Formats: sequence, structure tokens, C-alpha cells
Amino acid sequence: MPTDLRDSDVNFSGEFVPDPDTALGRLMTRICIGTDSRDELEDRLRWEIATDTALRDADITEAAVPEVVDWLIRDHNKHVLFPSHLALGLISGLERLTGEGVVFGFGEGSDVSQALTAVSNAANTLAGEGHPVEGYCFSTVSDVERMIFEQRLYIGFGVFNETGEGALAVGEHIARVFRENDLPLDWDGSEDHRIQVVGSYAVPYIDAPADEG
Repeated sequence: MPTDLRDSDVNFSGEFVPDPDTALGRLMTRICIGTDSRDELEDRLRWEIATDTALRDADITEAAVPEVVDWLIRDHNKHVLFPSHLALGLISGLERLTGEGVVFGFGEGSDVSQALTAVSNAANTLAGEGHPVEGYCFSTVSDVERMIFEQRLYIGFGVFNETGEGALAVGEHIARVFRENDLPLDWDGSEDHRIQVVGSYAVPYIDAPADEG
């Protein structure tokens, strides 16, 4: 992240900050995103300890995992006291889109294929409950992690048919809802390019129930 962006981003105000190149920095990235449960954060740190010699050299052991996760969450929440304008607009926009027939996946799937599987499952659930489904939008795990560092979230979109007919209308629907939520967008209006939501996403960490599948 450029220095000028980092200086203005509350996610980078704490003692430990998001960093894709360090174990604790990667964990802080997940805390900033806010979608992992506390148990999932602890599991991530245990995996990091098993694979990262630097953590073991620093005497961070499995026994210390709950304490370290507590410490990182406290440090984050000390600086991020409330959701940013962009986070509020994005979250409410995605919820509105679901009600209007556009299902979403936020940080679900390590690649596009997995993300599409997740939104397809969500669409089947909604359709089974009698709700109309117009299309979908999604961001992968790497997209939402990248958002923390670049202040830019890439959102793919489409429709559930083989021809792709109607995809552009779904993109326009998404862009309209986001703009009505006062979200800055970068999109050329083409179905060949993803919509980009531009700005700082910041939310206090609140433990969420783990997904029971």
C-alpha cells in the first residue's frame, strides 16, 4: 500500500498491522476483514505456528494462541471503533441486492470457481424459499484481502444461464445500488470488467459463529 493511503487508513494505526508477508500480519488482515469467527482465527494461527519458524523462534506456541488472538483483536478494536462509511455502504448494499434478487459472496472461495459455487448454493437456497434470483456478484478471498491493502474491492458479477444474457443488466443493477449508497465506483459499464468499489473498508472485529456447513 502506498504510504499516503496507509497513513489515512485506520486499519494500519495499531501496533501490529496487516501484512501479507508475516504470520501475525496475515492474521491481522483477516481480523480487519471481520468475517472469520474467533475459532477460525485461532485455527489460522495454529497453522501459522506449525509452518512459520519465526513464530516458534519468538516462543509463540500453541498454548499462547488464545492470548495472542485476544491481543490482536484488542489492538485492532482500540483503533477501529466503528465501521467506515464505505463498509456501512457496502454491507447494506449487498443486503439490499440480496432482497432484490442478486446473491453475493464476500470473500468466499479461494478462486473464481469456488466463489461461483458459493453463490450458486446461495441462489439455490433463496430460490427454494420462493425468492426471485436475477444474478450474482462475488469477491474471492484474495479480493477481500487485497482490498485491505489497496482500498479497492473487485466485484465480479453475472447470471445463472449459459448464454450470459442479462449479465450487463445485473452489473448496472449492482452499480446503481452502490451509487445510491454513496460508494465511489470505478467501472467502465462493461460486462467484461469487474466493478471496483474504491475506499477504506474498516470494521471493528466482532466474533461471528463459525459456519457449521
